[in-house]
Amino acid sequence: MKQKVIAKIIGLEFLIILFYVGNGAFVSIKQPSGPLLQFVMLVPLALGLFFYIALKKNWQMYFFHPIQKNHLLMILPLLFVLGIIFVSTKGLNLTSFSDLIFMFLMQVLIVAFIEETVFRGLMLRILLAKGAFTAVFISSLLFGITHALQLLGGQSLEDTIIQIIYALLVGLVLSLLILDGQSIIITILFHGFNNFFNFMGNVESPTLSGYLIILVLFVYMLVLWKRVKKSYAINFMKNAKST
Repeated sequence: MKQKVIAKIIGLEFLIILFYVGNGAFVSIKQPSGPLLQFVMLVPLALGLFFYIALKKNWQMYFFHPIQKNHLLMILPLLFVLGIIFVSTKGLNLTSFSDLIFMFLMQVLIVAFIEETVFRGLMLRILLAKGAFTAVFISSLLFGITHALQLLGGQSLEDTIIQIIYALLVGLVLSLLILDGQSIIITILFHGFNNFFNFMGNVESPTLSGYLIILVLFVYMLVLWKRVKKSYAINFMKNAKST
């Protein structure tokens, strides 16, 4: 059982790395200017994941359930983070409306869908057999480590380290949100808008705003951790009484 879980996780991580390295190589060689072609090599993976879950007819298993309206207050910190990014990048670059549309679609429907489905859907579900917090930590750690691939694209070591820490915290927050009852749709939307604002901003987000976001996410993660820990303790007590 343990070896089977490890094999599945390694397979998913390898799949992500394979497609992202392939997409990076394509971009380096072709140097496309439009956002559509910048992520086109990821489209087959997005389609593959979609049809895999669709054919299994088990969207709920991977947390694709209706958004819980009574929990919407818990996503306010995510909106605050998006606000920081939007302001720090001085809004959207409106030079090309078509680029805005294509970048938004690619980030939400392709990039965010892939990463959330793999890390917060498939991996989290597989690892839950090992315990909730093990699942949250390992899936988030792999999500953070995967962002080290940015080094291959010429990103500086300092920026890559900050991005890995940021991705790790985002992974922890989004995984805990899902265990708190939120839909993966929320995490896909946040992930997509996060990328969209960063790619289409008028300026690069300053390092100071990055540290501020990390602080916000860290506090937010602690709050969610406490909520999820409490809810799992209550469920454990209920199960113990019923046996």
